[in-house]
Amino acid sequence: MLKAANVQLSSPMKGVGSALVSAVVSGDVAAVKAAIDAGADAATRHGDVISAHVIARPHDDTETVLPSIPATKPSSK
Repeated sequence: MLKAANVQLSSPMKGVGSALVSAVVSGDVAAVKAAIDAGADAATRHGDVISAHVIARPHDDTETVLPSIPATKPSSK
């Protein structure tokens, strides 16, 4: 999924329960759509995909609800 398009994993993959897993990626809409499609296709080979959604223009408060990985600063060596 992350190799299929120029997207970033926004938060660690999270087990929701009952073998459900949630992953949040960010990037431009076309790249996210391509990554979601690739991830759903790969997951279908190993089990059932319950849902896959792309939110094109999320509300600003969406980031306060969804956990995110802090951006890493490049090392200055």
